[in-house]
Amino acid sequence: MSNIDVSVVVATYKQEKYIAMTLDSILAQKFSGTIEVLVGDDCSPDNTGAIVKEYGEKYPDVIKPIVRPKNLGAFKNFKDLMSKAQGKYIAMIEGDDYWINENKLQEQFEFMESHPDYVATFGQSIIVNENNERQEGWEQYITFAGEGEYTVEDYQNYLLPGQTASSFYRREAFLKVYDVVTAIKKGKLRVFFALTDRMLVLSILGAGRVNKSNEYYSAYRYILDPNSNSWSSQNDFFSFRNESIFLLTIYELEKIAKYVGLSLNFDERRKYEFAVIADKKGELNFFQVMALRFIDFVTCKSKKDFVNFVVERKRKYRNNK
Repeated sequence: MSNIDVSVVVATYKQEKYIAMTLDSILAQKFSGTIEVLVGDDCSPDNTGAIVKEYGEKYPDVIKPIVRPKNLGAFKNFKDLMSKAQGKYIAMIEGDDYWINENKLQEQFEFMESHPDYVATFGQSIIVNENNERQEGWEQYITFAGEGEYTVEDYQNYLLPGQTASSFYRREAFLKVYDVVTAIKKGKLRVFFALTDRMLVLSILGAGRVNKSNEYYSAYRYILDPNSNSWSSQNDFFSFRNESIFLLTIYELEKIAKYVGLSLNFDERRKYEFAVIADKKGELNFFQVMALRFIDFVTCKSKKDFVNFVVERKRKYRNNK
């Protein structure tokens, strides 16, 4: 049996500008237990792999560098890292984020040790730009659930317990995520868009109780640059493509919830998105608007309630003209 308390998993790709800061923030942790840091570079075309190797050579007792000779893709890279993790607990951080609290691991470890009925705990995050400057104005638009136990109701309100870098999981519970992934791969769950951090959180929520702390543990890098490899740059803006994927994703999350024994209903969110689509008509052509409304309606759980909402909305619109 492994004597490692915490496995820190770092999946990275094309993040030469940030990966050193990420690893330095891990090495700065004041932790009384034992840790391993698994860093998987997915065959980056830049200098990320060389930096990862350098840290492995400098800190061989802690950092385990894995530099891929060919690109596996984000999911397979992460899955391989998890298969190598030996710790009792798992902490995750992406290669462009970093920890801001040197007691992050210690505090979360102590919480989990004293609360065996919980399977995960999260903290707060600040948002920074590419120059590590805090963006407090952006933080008001990216909200997380409040302190205490994180619930299905929080999830249904589209609130996550925290950003990935603030998370800390019991390993055996985290591995249940692969039960969902296996079901998807074998065709038991027909899911194509929901392989995201929201699927991860939903799977964990199905495994047991989740805690949310108000302690600030991490910095989440939010970059709106089309040439960046960050998720926000590629997905966090309104477009026909992104809205279509979002509507299909919440439908698939409802299916995953049922699979893990939870009840989830995003119909109120669908109504909100219907209004968003109406407000964005100037950015879409007629066929795109109709396609989005079709997806919104077809995927909703209560067709009658949705139709009543649309009729009432049109009535109010006519009365206000």
